[in-house]
Amino acid sequence: MSSSHEKLQEDRRRRRLNNIIWLLGLLVFAVAIVAGWRHIHRPDFAFGDIVIHGSKQFTPGKILEMAGSGKPVNLFRVSKSKIVAALQGDVRVESAEAHYDFPSVLNVYIKERKPALYVVTDYGNYAKLDRTALVMDMTDGIRDASVPRLAGVACGNAFIGDTLENDTIREVLKFLEKLQPDAKEQIADLSVDAEKKLILHMRYGFPVILGPVNELAGKAELFMTVFNEMKGKKVQIDYMDLQYSKPFVRLRNQEQ
Repeated sequence: MSSSHEKLQEDRRRRRLNNIIWLLGLLVFAVAIVAGWRHIHRPDFAFGDIVIHGSKQFTPGKILEMAGSGKPVNLFRVSKSKIVAALQGDVRVESAEAHYDFPSVLNVYIKERKPALYVVTDYGNYAKLDRTALVMDMTDGIRDASVPRLAGVACGNAFIGDTLENDTIREVLKFLEKLQPDAKEQIADLSVDAEKKLILHMRYGFPVILGPVNELAGKAELFMTVFNEMKGKKVQIDYMDLQYSKPFVRLRNQEQ
């Protein structure tokens, strides 16, 4: 009996010792996990890289700053959702998304807004608009010669980030959006006259009369047809009249 009792006590001591060892091992493992987590989340710990696609305005450093982080790049500390939210809140960005490329690359895809038109405000400065009439910037003058100016229409009081609701401006932007890039490049500026007719002023030096702003439907296609027919031809044009379905092109020195 004594021998059996001693053996039972020995088994109990062994089990207690095993439990203590197991608990100590678990504690050491937990401490190691916490220490490792803290180590990889240190501000000076570097891990991974950020690759930006579609933009030259934004650098990895700028992206980190917008997301509330800093250099060096540490993907353990960087929030993908914060980066996307910060970019989508920037007026220069039309859309943004981010995806991880295993194991250590965060790809950030940015579609930048492109300026489409300058419009004067009631204060005499200019609002630079994108294709949706969103105000990208406010300037004292025309700083980007590749972007046409719309004369004859004032947009009122505008601020960066506003979206203009002026019907005339929005119709002009819709027209420009339908043009091919090479045609857009040849438009120096646009104007709306007293009769609310839209006139394009080409870099070649001649005007194109499109007609009333509220009747621009189909005019982009008509303009592109005439533009492509005249492109490359060595003719001197006095003006184009596209107010009607049959376009009229007046050549210089053409007899009355």
